Amino acid sequence: MAVASVPALSQAAVTPPITGTVGGMNLSDMNAFLMLFTTQLQHQDPTNPMAAYEMAAQLAQFSTVEKLTQVHAQLKAQQNYLISINNAMGVQLLGKTVVAQDNRLQMKNGAVSRAGLELESPATVKIVITDSAGRTVRTLSLGSLQPGRHQFAWDGKDDQGKNLPDGEYTFSVEALTPSGESVAATPLVMGDVCGFLMEQGVNYVVLDHNDGIRVPVSLITTIEVPSTGTETAENTSAANG
Repeated sequence: MAVASVPALSQAAVTPPITGTVGGMNLSDMNAFLMLFTTQLQHQDPTNPMAAYEMAAQLAQFSTVEKLTQVHAQLKAQQNYLISINNAMGVQLLGKTVVAQDNRLQMKNGAVSRAGLELESPATVKIVITDSAGRTVRTLSLGSLQPGRHQFAWDGKDDQGKNLPDGEYTFSVEALTPSGESVAATPLVMGDVCGFLMEQGVNYVVLDHNDGIRVPVSLITTIEVPSTGTETAENTSAANG
């Protein structure tokens, strides 16, 4: 099983110094800020010196900027530390089987990723599968199901029995009572975690293979022992087209 590498982050990592220019001078640290202040004092008009309250105000600004810079650096260090913790937790998911709230299916080399649903109450269930263009390609009748988690199997064929191309598909769950009332049903995906990554501050697990479905860690509802060819969900429903 291929494992994606996760870059390590140091707990002591801090933000780079604040940089900028004032009057053509580089403000690379707080010493530069203080130098600006002392230079102003040296070149002030001796006949019209800076008032005491003005000096106190500038010193207060200097102290405020210094403290804010320190707070910013500390917050950045804490952020990096939390990222390190998240990465460590993500690595622990490698090799585990997870169940997450998602409605995507992926077909690769004719094999379809695992999926299922969570029912709130008894219902007659249909699965409607659509392609990337939003066209309905297959409707699966699962019959009457009891509350709880169920898996369903799709053979990768359309309603006419033709093999569909590899790619990503989506599915929706239609669950109705005998009287025709809708029943709450949550779509689920499941798979073995083979990778972990972070994009734009969001942690993702990669399921089954390196090009598998990427699921946000926040959507994971269950972590299970790795699958061994046996069914991991409570029930598995056969697809009856």
